[in-house]
Amino acid sequence: MSPSTAQAARYHRTGVPAEVLQLDRVPLAEPAAGEVRVQMLAAPINPADLNLIEGKYGEVRPLPDVPGNEGCGRVVAVGAGVDRSWVGRLVLVADQAWRESGNWPVAGLVAVPDGLAADRAAVLRVNPPTAWLLLHQFTTLRPGDWVLQNAATSAVGRAVIEIARHRGWKTLNVVRRAAAAEELRALGADAVVVDGEDMAAAAKEWLGGAVPRLALNAVGGISATRLAGLLASGGTLVTYGAMSKEALKIPNGFLIFRDLVFRGFWLTRWLRAAPPEQVSSLFDQIFRLAASGCFAPRVVAEFPLGEVSAAVTRAEEGGGKVLLRLGG
Repeated sequence: MSPSTAQAARYHRTGVPAEVLQLDRVPLAEPAAGEVRVQMLAAPINPADLNLIEGKYGEVRPLPDVPGNEGCGRVVAVGAGVDRSWVGRLVLVADQAWRESGNWPVAGLVAVPDGLAADRAAVLRVNPPTAWLLLHQFTTLRPGDWVLQNAATSAVGRAVIEIARHRGWKTLNVVRRAAAAEELRALGADAVVVDGEDMAAAAKEWLGGAVPRLALNAVGGISATRLAGLLASGGTLVTYGAMSKEALKIPNGFLIFRDLVFRGFWLTRWLRAAPPEQVSSLFDQIFRLAASGCFAPRVVAEFPLGEVSAAVTRAEEGGGKVLLRLGG
């Protein structure tokens, strides 16, 4: 007989993650029609997870809520109408990942190809797809074209570098510390410059007269302004994060004289609107690159579910990915 409850991390009110998260026993019914039971194995702690718990994200969920916007587990049972071939397969879930097990609609799961371990797969649903879509949705890049980005040491930033290298595009990467340059070059970064008043001059030396048409912003504030200042007339700056918590500062001249385009991107919105075949094609590309060695997570710490408060505290310190080991 299947267990009737499962342990899960939940928050009953928004606030400081380490203070509001708690371990609860939650009911676990048999999978309904169209659902599968997933025994969770691993889930990363992403900035968006922390923002959601703090009540600072782009959507509000009913409370109490189980966080975790990505994770990997194994299908152990299926509901009516679901092919039993799903049993035993690794899958990626899209929400409520910080739990021992649970039921999810099979239509919303992503099947993991054979040969890819759960801890590698667990980090592939959010950051690499975001990077892929940032590079493909907003302009048509030709071989040899440059792409600008700040937050280059983030998981999305690193994925941008790896995807661009495989696609024949060059990346100019803005970082906060010069010490990050060597690691990013090892990933395939073509140029790395330190953010600050001298960034534009250093960037132009690397560009050698090239004028990029695409810039990716996850910082905001003056960092985004500096990035946009390097774009060609009619170029596009896409904002997908706000690490500085400062608003974009757009000089009037960027709009009047250079006709720059400012766009936003949120993976959740894209996935909700995209047809299933487009989503499937996206993950085929991500898994293909992962199989070639891309997107290896920089795991700095691992915690069991029972230590979730310590895990989110460590995640807030940065420096790499914190992984929850969920069992199974």
